[in-house]
Amino acid sequence: MHLSDRFTSGIVPIMAVSVLALYIGLVLYMAIEAWPALIHMSWTDIVTGTVWKPMAQSPVLGLAYIISASLYVSLLSLIWALPLGIGTSVGLSLGVSPRIRQFCLSTIDMIAGIPSVIVGFIGLAVVVPAIQSMFSLSTGESILSASLVLAFMILPYIVTHCTESIETYRQRYEETALGLGVSPWHTMKAIILPSAKGSIILSSVLAFSRAMGETMAVMMVVGNAPILPNLLGKAEPIPSLIALEMGSVEYNSLHYSGLYVAALVLLIILILTNVLVYMYSWKTRKDGHHEVI
Repeated sequence: MHLSDRFTSGIVPIMAVSVLALYIGLVLYMAIEAWPALIHMSWTDIVTGTVWKPMAQSPVLGLAYIISASLYVSLLSLIWALPLGIGTSVGLSLGVSPRIRQFCLSTIDMIAGIPSVIVGFIGLAVVVPAIQSMFSLSTGESILSASLVLAFMILPYIVTHCTESIETYRQRYEETALGLGVSPWHTMKAIILPSAKGSIILSSVLAFSRAMGETMAVMMVVGNAPILPNLLGKAEPIPSLIALEMGSVEYNSLHYSGLYVAALVLLIILILTNVLVYMYSWKTRKDGHHEVI
């Protein structure tokens, strides 16, 4: 074995363990900072409580409405973006030449790099007034506005990942299907898309995780009110809550600890989501379905 190979085989496990240790350390640090709030209120009371008043004389740290807002905005944005993303991927695979497809994917990747504050500003200037006018509201800042802005932000992730998977299966099956007289569109519908189901699910989860963690763009258009979320009303997701209040909170106060609880809840949701998807992926492979995930 060459020296470079021995160095690589030795350094890669060390780096992997270091990343895992860093991740565990991050979780432990968040748990330690959140501990005073968990002593003040039980975990169940925090997660199911509907009142967030950390500065009151008797502080209350209910996160139920805030957690609901995060899930509502993220899932709704996924509902808008997923069909459009899959449709765009299918169109890029079947409707254009490879050169145009590559140009479109490069452009989509550039869109993914637009700073979220710029996307939020455009949402505030365009989407919010449009929603306000369309539904005759006093303000257009709402779950709907936030979900539309967020759908635009997660769409590139879905398109890029789905297009790569569809192209992989297209190269595998299309020539055989054409030899049997099956049209490309029927091959896409009956063979390629079902085969790429796992990849589509994974891209959806990655997009959902991206949506759950988005802060600036959502904060600018959602209204930031910790109340029961509804489609045309204001709400306050977890990242917005942390971003708005962490800068002005007293260090080591109960309010400070409560924000770490909110961050811990967000992290747990994302971990559970990804664990469920990889369990599905493992089960799929075990059953003999070799999907490109």
